[in-house]
Amino acid sequence: MKSNEFRKLTIFRQVELLFEKGQHMLSRVYMFYNIQLYTLSGFYAEIWYRQADNKIDRVILLDQSDVLDLYNNQIGLSDIAGSIGPKE
Repeated sequence: MKSNEFRKLTIFRQVELLFEKGQHMLSRVYMFYNIQLYTLSGFYAEIWYRQADNKIDRVILLDQSDVLDLYNNQIGLSDIAGSIGPKE
């Protein structure tokens, strides 16, 4: 699945695909959100979970430079070198 196809899905289906076929990479906390980073079929996606409401508010697609900026204190180049690709 390509990222443009993924964008067209409902948030429920996006989350379902990330949980079923994606590879969990990292997590971070921002304000009220617990954010989980996944990779799926060559792209990165974040799931924004609001713990206070027990609700997923959004799924955001990121490019590799965004991932490096947001998670630079948690990753090294070896972490991302072979991580992008389809999970079978």
